[in-house]
Amino acid sequence: MQVTEINHRQLEGNLRRFQLFRLLYTARFYYPIFTILFLDYGLTLEQFAVLNIVWAISIVVAEVPSGALADIVGRKQLLVYAAAVMVIEMALIVFAPVGSSNLLFLMFLGNRICSGLSEAAASGADEALAYDSLKALGREDDWAKLLERTTFIVSIGFFITMILGAFAYDPNAVNRLLGVFNPDWSLDSGLVIRLPVILTLLTACCALVTTLGMVELDDESETDSSKASLLEPFRQILAAGKWTVNHRFVLFVILAALALDSVGRQFAVLASEYYRIIDIPVTWFGFVGAGMSLMGIVNAKFSRYLVSTHSPLFNFAVLSTILMIGLIGISYAIPLLGVVFAVGAFAMMGMVQFQASYYINREVDSSIRATVLSFKGLALNLGLGAASLFYTALVAYQREQRSVEFGGDELNEVVFVDALSVFPLYYAALFVLLVIAARLSIRQCEVFFRRP
Repeated sequence: MQVTEINHRQLEGNLRRFQLFRLLYTARFYYPIFTILFLDYGLTLEQFAVLNIVWAISIVVAEVPSGALADIVGRKQLLVYAAAVMVIEMALIVFAPVGSSNLLFLMFLGNRICSGLSEAAASGADEALAYDSLKALGREDDWAKLLERTTFIVSIGFFITMILGAFAYDPNAVNRLLGVFNPDWSLDSGLVIRLPVILTLLTACCALVTTLGMVELDDESETDSSKASLLEPFRQILAAGKWTVNHRFVLFVILAALALDSVGRQFAVLASEYYRIIDIPVTWFGFVGAGMSLMGIVNAKFSRYLVSTHSPLFNFAVLSTILMIGLIGISYAIPLLGVVFAVGAFAMMGMVQFQASYYINREVDSSIRATVLSFKGLALNLGLGAASLFYTALVAYQREQRSVEFGGDELNEVVFVDALSVFPLYYAALFVLLVIAARLSIRQCEVFFRRP
């Protein structure tokens, strides 16, 4: 595609809007109080568990079809859809009634379904549009630099979001701040618990405006989409799936990302309980989470250095070493200092996303880019699901074994710490299986040793 002065500016605008979209889409002020928010609205723990299952199913079912649609009808259209659904997602909670009721559960059910559909639609489409914009500008070699800069922006935004979200959920803190401006100003607790969600609704509206300003690279996509049959997305999925299976290096990247991310994310799910066991005060949980988000800046710089100077196999070994050191340190549950080892597990999520995105976008053709990226997203979610099932079975087994010696809260703590000690073994098994599978299935192994 020939880049004129006008569309040159539009393509540069796509890159800026990609970064802004990532920032706004991840700026969810309710994250620090996610579980508490649901319960304070009036939901039960059982309903909370059901809603999370519905959310996970929504993502898994919609992930790959959304990627295929992005390649067929256009990446901008999918991003506009993702942002619009996010607006609906947050509006459902903003206007949901407080107090246990069937209407409350139904509105939160709609929220979880919309959240899953939105995340599936955004996954891959934003990267595909940004990379193709760079490619049209003749600057695809700047992809690692763009990812690093985006991670920096998102990490700073997430840090601020975590602090403000926790602050906005505290009625005493909010009313003290209002009292500084006017002693008569105050908000009741029923409104305060909605503040983090209201703030997120505002960022969702800003994200929608951002996507509307993006420019699709290929104008033919709209005309083609009107003629496409209902089977076209499935043909796209089959074509991309066949390409991925035949392109074993990309398949290995996706499976390596699955192995690394699944273990790191499984620990992230359990992080708050780990912090409690290593004697970190609950009031510091938000600050610890915010600190972990700032580590993303360092992780991005380190990831860019790795992909720019070392081979894929070396980088995989480095990430595996960092994760293993973190997992081994976590298994000792050292009071206070144990938080240092948690960094290794949290780092995996950002570093895996960075490096997998770099290698996949470098190898894949534009016509199937979003679909293949959606395979990566699906793999990461399936990996977390498998790790969660393994962890659930492990905890059940250890609880039965330890119930003779311990009881009550002491039993829960012992079982939790015992389960942590199995994490390094679990990843070691995944690592060995992955290396053996790569050696047996990939004939031209020099691609793993090739430096940039």
